[in-house]
Amino acid sequence: MSELVDHVSSILMDLIRVKTVTPPGENYLDLVTYLDGLLTNYGVNTKIIEVPKSIVKEHYPEYADHPRYILLAELCNTRDKRIHFNAHYDVVSGGGGWLVTEPFKPVIINGRVYGRGASDDKGGVTALVLLAKQLSELRDFRGCVEFSFTPDEEIGGLTGVGYLINQIRKPDYAIVTEPTGLNTIWIGSMGILQLDIVVRGLPSHASQPWYGINAFEDGITMAYSLITRLKPRIEDRQFMNESASVVLGGLVRGGDARNIVPSYFQFSIDRRILPNEDIDQAFNEIVSLINMFHSYVKSTIDVYVINKIEPAINNNSLLLTGLINAISETLKVNPQIKISRVPVDTRYFQKGGIDALTYGPGDIAAAHGPDEYIQINDIMESVKVYLKLIRRIYSNNI
Repeated sequence: MSELVDHVSSILMDLIRVKTVTPPGENYLDLVTYLDGLLTNYGVNTKIIEVPKSIVKEHYPEYADHPRYILLAELCNTRDKRIHFNAHYDVVSGGGGWLVTEPFKPVIINGRVYGRGASDDKGGVTALVLLAKQLSELRDFRGCVEFSFTPDEEIGGLTGVGYLINQIRKPDYAIVTEPTGLNTIWIGSMGILQLDIVVRGLPSHASQPWYGINAFEDGITMAYSLITRLKPRIEDRQFMNESASVVLGGLVRGGDARNIVPSYFQFSIDRRILPNEDIDQAFNEIVSLINMFHSYVKSTIDVYVINKIEPAINNNSLLLTGLINAISETLKVNPQIKISRVPVDTRYFQKGGIDALTYGPGDIAAAHGPDEYIQINDIMESVKVYLKLIRRIYSNNI
């Protein structure tokens, strides 16, 4: 067992060392080639897909010169049901504040591997590599298990799972690894509506402000109206374990000089959408208040949609019953059923009519921050759960 743990730790540390940061999308081929070599050595059938540059250019034109790659793998010896496992290999930038190590120089301390992506989601990638290895060693295995390792989850997934979902045969079930923790299943995810509010006035010298139109004053007055009138109403809405939210001012721009009446002011809105909300209604709710306010000011106000991701939910899942039982039998715990506050690639499977859930090793609280880590034992335990789930599926005991 210790030899296997060492092997798994080594794989994870190798993955972390490959700096697959997005944006812009670095070293993707290096990582996919490494994974392809591992899986091929285990006797797993693999295929590397390059996402067409035209697709990358359509969705992320500023990153079109950075090629995107998807690794597909398969262990299939039956025409029975197909289950698909997915993990993303891209990571956010290293950032500052690290104390234990540098972001891309992984270390092991007391059973934890530290490094960027350890929890999100290279721990999940490692779990699927181990799962493929163990399935390939089972002489009596009968089933059809697919794996995909995809890029760009951190920037929306349109050139990862969003592209892949239209290129493969539709599986019956899908599990997407994210750091849910071993005792939590995400059955859905919240959506995102990100807006820029641009207020345009008229400049004048500060000594004669009556000749100008102060975009800043009009903008902050409107923002105050949104905060006091709309925000409380939004934050009262709940679904399962989560509530809706809105954040104003994550990005703020405006002004030219201290002695000029500001003619330009811009602020952002980040609205998190519950699965029982309609994203278009959420947009109209904001715009209607802005339009009402607009009639009281001289500045012009424009609303720009920067990012729009719909929420997703799996309300009628056979897979959920099987996964709950697999977790309970393997780990002796009753898992919590939740939704994710952030969009995850599971939504592409769910929107495609596939019975899909999110479950994987790691701690979401550790993701994206300094000293990100994962417990190696969590990777090992998650693979036991996956194996139990696969057995239940192919024994028709889901």
